[in-house]
Amino acid sequence: MLYLIGIDDTDNLESRGTGYLSRCMGNFIMEQGLGITGGITRHQLLFDPRVPYTSHNSSACLEVESHKPNELWDALIQFLLDSCAPGSDCGLCMVEANAVPASVVEWGQTAKVDLVKRSQAIALAQSEGIRLIGLTGTHDGVIGSLAAVGLRASGNDGRFISLKGQDIRSFNGADSFSSLKQRVCVDRAMTIDGIAVPDDSRINLDGWMRPVLKDGQITVLVEKNTDNEEYSYKLADKEHIKSVSD
Repeated sequence: MLYLIGIDDTDNLESRGTGYLSRCMGNFIMEQGLGITGGITRHQLLFDPRVPYTSHNSSACLEVESHKPNELWDALIQFLLDSCAPGSDCGLCMVEANAVPASVVEWGQTAKVDLVKRSQAIALAQSEGIRLIGLTGTHDGVIGSLAAVGLRASGNDGRFISLKGQDIRSFNGADSFSSLKQRVCVDRAMTIDGIAVPDDSRINLDGWMRPVLKDGQITVLVEKNTDNEEYSYKLADKEHIKSVSD
């Protein structure tokens, strides 16, 4: 069974962020034999001074294949209680990937543009029979953890910060897209204008390797290159990737 696991508000101003902890949690799941961690996505929520976020108000969602959902849930609760930074307001959510209600997708989309309340998140999760729990502090992280699951399920939000445990930030050099697909779990490469890139095209992977979730597919965004005959494309710049995934 495939699950989406959302976490939010696990950090403080001195600690590493939720993205880092989500990668640690993904490794923990594998090391403990609780499942297979797939892609981990970062999702931007409302960036507004009225929201008590730590730095950027982003949450994370992990895709996990597991046949031990109850054991997994209990272990993740303990992992977060042991790992969250002092002063954090951590929330945790877990839903079957193919059973995310439309109301939760809508919740995620609303949390990107409007103020929402912890009580609303709890009520929604209870009405839909979804696992959602606040673990530290005010428990406000239930808002973003539920939103992360909904946004991931929408198929059109966020960017990947890990792919099946691989640190995609370390990729560099030129490679064909077909070879890249053998190295890491990506579905397609597209130009910033929406043109599909052939598998035999060579891409310069130096830069900001952050595939985005688009049309339900793990999508590497690239630009046409005219400066070097060794490769036809280069990764889209950081600001463009942010603009289409935040």
